[in-house]
Amino acid sequence: MPVFEIQGPDGTTYEIDAPDEQSALGAIGQMVQQPAARPGGQPLHPEFDPANVPGGVPGYNSSTGLVEGDDALSMVRTASGGVLEGIPVAGPLIRGGMDRAAAATLAPFSEKDYGEILQIIQAGTEAEKSMNPKLDTAAQVTGAVAGTIPMIAAAPSAFGIGQATRLGQISGAARGGAVLGGSDSFVRSGGDPAETTSGALWGAGTAGVGTYVAPWVGKGVKKVADALLIGRLAKATGVDKQAFNLLAKGMERDGLDAATVNARLQELGPDGMVLDLGPNLKYQAAALAAMPGEGQQVVRGAIGARDAAANRRIIDEVNSQLGPAPVPRRVSADIEVNQGHLSPRYREVFQNASPVDTRPIAQYLDREIQTLRGEAQRGLSTVRRMLNRVGTEELETNPVTLLETRKAIDGMLETVQETNARNALTTARQAVDDQLRASVPGIKEVDAQYAELARQNTAVQRGQTVLANGREAPRPVELADEFRQGALPQGEQIGPSAVPVRLREGARAEIERIIGTNANDRVALQRLIKGEGDWNRDRLATLFGDDRAERIIRLLDNERAFADTSSIVTRNSESLARREAINDLTGQTGGDFGVVDSFKAGGVGGATRATAIKGVEKVVEALQGVKTEAARKQMAEALTSNNAEVVDALLKAAKGSNLDPSQIDRVSRALLLTSVGGVGR
Repeated sequence: MPVFEIQGPDGTTYEIDAPDEQSALGAIGQMVQQPAARPGGQPLHPEFDPANVPGGVPGYNSSTGLVEGDDALSMVRTASGGVLEGIPVAGPLIRGGMDRAAAATLAPFSEKDYGEILQIIQAGTEAEKSMNPKLDTAAQVTGAVAGTIPMIAAAPSAFGIGQATRLGQISGAARGGAVLGGSDSFVRSGGDPAETTSGALWGAGTAGVGTYVAPWVGKGVKKVADALLIGRLAKATGVDKQAFNLLAKGMERDGLDAATVNARLQELGPDGMVLDLGPNLKYQAAALAAMPGEGQQVVRGAIGARDAAANRRIIDEVNSQLGPAPVPRRVSADIEVNQGHLSPRYREVFQNASPVDTRPIAQYLDREIQTLRGEAQRGLSTVRRMLNRVGTEELETNPVTLLETRKAIDGMLETVQETNARNALTTARQAVDDQLRASVPGIKEVDAQYAELARQNTAVQRGQTVLANGREAPRPVELADEFRQGALPQGEQIGPSAVPVRLREGARAEIERIIGTNANDRVALQRLIKGEGDWNRDRLATLFGDDRAERIIRLLDNERAFADTSSIVTRNSESLARREAINDLTGQTGGDFGVVDSFKAGGVGGATRATAIKGVEKVVEALQGVKTEAARKQMAEALTSNNAEVVDALLKAAKGSNLDPSQIDRVSRALLLTSVGGVGR
């Protein structure tokens, strides 16, 4: 068919397909004479006659028969009014009441009466609804759902929710749906029996079907929402979606929540990693460590670097909290040197000493020797001979000789074991000491200084036993008493004693010895210093204070946790890699030892490793879905970090979307009732 270019009366050139030029001219004439409808025009609602509306229908074009109400304000009125009208049962009443209220408000200010204004308002509403039919339908469905959900939530049993049996759920839902559908149809149809019956039947049917469909929809919606959440969080953290999903599942299976994770990472300090938080996360790291590639390098590199720095971390933290460690022999040697420095003081006080009268002491010893037997008798006989001048039976009057006798008795007390002998020697020493006090003015002050140094020396040795597990170690309450009593001055001493300081030095030296001999075994180190119960914690608190003791115990606990992580991640991954290599060489699959066989071969340790490897194997299978090296590397970097943003994102993914399944269930039932059952429309 030929194309004619013809200029119309308005000066516009048109291209017209027509059989001949006369037909083209006729077509141009019809186009110019007939008014064009607005592109967005819609027919008026078929049940609405514009001739019955005084003043006409707003937006209605009588020449085209179309409503042109597509402005923004009309759309807003259509949407808001549709929501109200869609509310089950009460919606039409609310919408009609608002129209009547508006007409009553405008009537006093208009030449038209109340009825005419109401018709104009209703006509405008119908015009706007005709122009925006899809918006009106969506708004009414929204209102219907919004109005139905509270009913279901307020009386869930009336809609079959919570019933014990399937029959109870269906019958309950059908009853509730029938009542709601019938009541809504009754109101909207003006009481028409047929419409009311139809609404009740549709409501009962859709509500009954909802008992099957709603839970399925809820699960599907939750799954989709969770997938969208994981995708968004994975993109935000720069981790492959599949790898991120595996990490989130690991956190979920380990039962981790925000409070637990934050507290644990704070305890572990800057060297803690995400993989330390739970066994499933450790298995993921072990699986990556067993699979060649960049992910393996990241995991093994991070674990290896942390293990290598363990000794330095322990030493630095212990030194920071407890100070540098002393050498017990050097401390004792310094004390003995100080005791030697007291010799000039002793010489000074003996310059003014008077001769001693040892006859009362000798008489006492003679009587005791006659009645005692055994080691006690031999000990006192030795002391009695010390009172005589050498080679004679005369008593010595030189006070220096009596001082040396006291020293000799002290030496005997250090070796005597028998209780009766110790008691007899102690009494004899007291008698000698009383005589020296009476004959040598000032000797007790010097004695107090010498005794203080002796107590300090003893405290250094005692401090080295306080963390032991044997009978020689004091109970926490005993150590607290010793520590408190040790600070009190003894005899003629003035001022507090340094015994607590020496106890602390002895314990610090023992801690250093334990670290030095167990530095490469953090499990043994934690067991030796912390102990199996709370006793060592309490002892450390007595010596160094609660805060420092807590930091040391936390340090040891963290290092043990790091060692356990290293064992699971590296040793189990090596075992798994070795077995896979054997399978490759032999062409066999599944030729691994079970847990029972591993127990037979390696005891409890072998069984534990076999169980861990089983856990790692499952993760290796899951990791097959992470196809690229880059994705595995990203996963490894997330596991070996403690980045707060990554941890927070993983926690959100593990928790899942905030959608409440019960809410989804109610929305699903409401949608079925309103869209299929027709409630609210």
